[in-house]
Amino acid sequence: MNRLHEIIVRPLDTEKSFGGQKSGKFSFIVKNGATKNEVADAVEKYYGVKVKSVCTSKIQPKTRKAGRREVEKRGVAKKAIVTTVGAKMIDINKIKA
Repeated sequence: MNRLHEIIVRPLDTEKSFGGQKSGKFSFIVKNGATKNEVADAVEKYYGVKVKSVCTSKIQPKTRKAGRREVEKRGVAKKAIVTTVGAKMIDINKIKA
């Protein structure tokens, strides 16, 4: 429980994640070693809502060309989709004190 402040890295801002907010689904980038229970505890603590379920998935690295011969690789990350009880809306940019 002492690592809860390290679990959530940032909210995920995509068109698909904004569409899910109407039904109470919020997306976050979380630490790679985070479990579903830790993510649920962190969201309940920092946003003050009850969590119904948590779905996690790995975001695979992608490569892209950065010049003629240079290849950049994006790192591996973990995404969590959190569903709140009763489709309660939360402000993902404001953390409850």
